[in-house]
Amino acid sequence: MPQKASLLFVDDEERVTKLLRMIFRSEYAVTTASSGREALQIISRQPIDVVVSDQRMPEMTGIELLAEIRKRSPATMRILLTGYSDLAAILGSVNEGEVFRFINKPWDHEDIKRIVGEAADIARSTGAVATKAADVDSMTPAGAADVPELLLLDDNPDDLETMARSAGSDYPVHRARAISEALKILETRDVGVIVTESHIGGQDTRQLLSILKRHYPAITTVMITRLADADAVVKLINEAQVYRVATKPIRAGAFQTVVAAAMKQHMRYRCRPDLVKRHTVAPSSEPENSSLAAVVLKSLSGFRQRLSRLMMLKQG
Repeated sequence: MPQKASLLFVDDEERVTKLLRMIFRSEYAVTTASSGREALQIISRQPIDVVVSDQRMPEMTGIELLAEIRKRSPATMRILLTGYSDLAAILGSVNEGEVFRFINKPWDHEDIKRIVGEAADIARSTGAVATKAADVDSMTPAGAADVPELLLLDDNPDDLETMARSAGSDYPVHRARAISEALKILETRDVGVIVTESHIGGQDTRQLLSILKRHYPAITTVMITRLADADAVVKLINEAQVYRVATKPIRAGAFQTVVAAAMKQHMRYRCRPDLVKRHTVAPSSEPENSSLAAVVLKSLSGFRQRLSRLMMLKQG
């Protein structure tokens, strides 16, 4: 009989960990911890497939814990649980801990069971690959034609120019001021990373990113936004699996670091295609814009073939 997937629930409220143990103990090997320090001790002693951590805890926050677990146990899938809408915490969860999902308290039992179950399945099927791909510093393109390209999407020309300058000269850079322009670039270029504003010409770009991530998961996305809406950022994490979220005004050094990290993640995907499973998007909370989806898929009909070829070359 296959060994049960292992779950670790971390919360300083005992009633919460008791409830979670009760929900999951019949199907999983469940361990609980009341602090980040205790959780790290458990991680050091035994393999954990999924960790679900509360954000607001004494001594060590959930973000700090998940970021440390990412370093120590890259195969572990990470989920952040919180009972309040704190934008800083949410941004930190994606930028520091690279969470799989963000769940608000009080949770729906069926939702949390589905999310944790999905994370456990992914952890079991990709854990070995995630561990091997934890460091890709030595992974370099075979030739100039194999260098992943950067697409910047922003309808503010000054911000677009600032980002282009800040990105440096490490990658070919393409600029677009409208979604239609971006799709034309994607149609003909091997883009590895997209950096986009949250709204272009008054149009929300979340659906674009969600569609791209569902159909072309190897593309790594960075959202640049002035939004102070915690719920909107949660949707970016869960439904579009954005790799990083940053706020304006753009700071050159920080932006360059974010782009470099996103490019490294894209190279992981090229070298280890199974890793894209670890960034599966959640079902959208809004109906998909079918016309936008049709345009995206039509425009990028050749993109998947080119990227698949490059990923197979890398893998070989």
